[in-house]
Amino acid sequence: MEKQKLKELLILWNLGEPLSCKKAKKGVVNLNWIVKTTKGKYILRELGKNKKLKELNFELEYLDYLSSKKFPYKIPTPIRNRKGSFFEQKNKAIFWMYEFIEGRDIKRFGYPELRECAKMMALYHGLIENSHLDNKTSYSDFARKEILEEIKSFLNKIGNSPKNEKEKIFLKESNKLVPLLNELNVKEYSKLKKYSLHRDINPENTLWKNKKLVGVIDFENVGEIKDTLMKDITGMLQYSCRDKKYPYKLDLKLTKFFLKEYKKYHRLSKTEISFLPDIITAGAIEDFSYSYWMLLNDPKRAKLYRLKLYSKVAQWHSKNREKILKKIM
Repeated sequence: MEKQKLKELLILWNLGEPLSCKKAKKGVVNLNWIVKTTKGKYILRELGKNKKLKELNFELEYLDYLSSKKFPYKIPTPIRNRKGSFFEQKNKAIFWMYEFIEGRDIKRFGYPELRECAKMMALYHGLIENSHLDNKTSYSDFARKEILEEIKSFLNKIGNSPKNEKEKIFLKESNKLVPLLNELNVKEYSKLKKYSLHRDINPENTLWKNKKLVGVIDFENVGEIKDTLMKDITGMLQYSCRDKKYPYKLDLKLTKFFLKEYKKYHRLSKTEISFLPDIITAGAIEDFSYSYWMLLNDPKRAKLYRLKLYSKVAQWHSKNREKILKKIM
């Protein structure tokens, strides 16, 4: 970010003179800057081009609610500017700021980390269940309709004669994945209660200090859609309980341990848990489709191998659904 532009923003927030500014490196889409000033250390965030202002307003209200309920972990707490607002629009871009949260991420979770994350998520879900927070969006039933439409649009462009390796792989794997999507029990899943949730709590979005969980970041999804508590949980499990030898599988011992720890603080029914393989199957197919979109639109950061990997994730969890449930229930 240009120094003059940064200085203008800091003046609006009365946060002192800039000493350093560097773009944060984590995340697929990253619009965060770590800013050091004469008054402290902060995160400057820009609202993504595909995000709506009403979604940001809801996210800030959401964070304020968690703070007011004394959620026992640090979260991005927005700072009001001189005008009393949490955000500022400048040259068609929208920015907001919060104090930097000290901590680091842990790449691979063991039992101690899973225990702490299970407790955190259970407490978090309890607060959201008892809130009146509603982003007033539709809810997702595996996002099946949207995923099928996106895959169909890609297939129509490819036709029956794929021209390159990515088109060949996408065509071949799509023929395996579309039937799996159509087999999902949408009717029963739709009966589960839906909430405005984080939907991306994973090791990268948790912060640790002295081996203790101290913070949770990146709540930008809360304004977009409503989903089930199990969707939030499976997101964590997929990234923290992968099998060491076969990354397309869940480590079922770790998964069972996490669910057991979660249930010490928050109820989780067998019906909710029974959808875990289906949620992962649908999520992997969504990631498969998104990976192809990345290959088309952002080839420098896209990875061709992800098409086969996500296809394998979806197929394994669909094929082994009953085996998975038998071991984790």
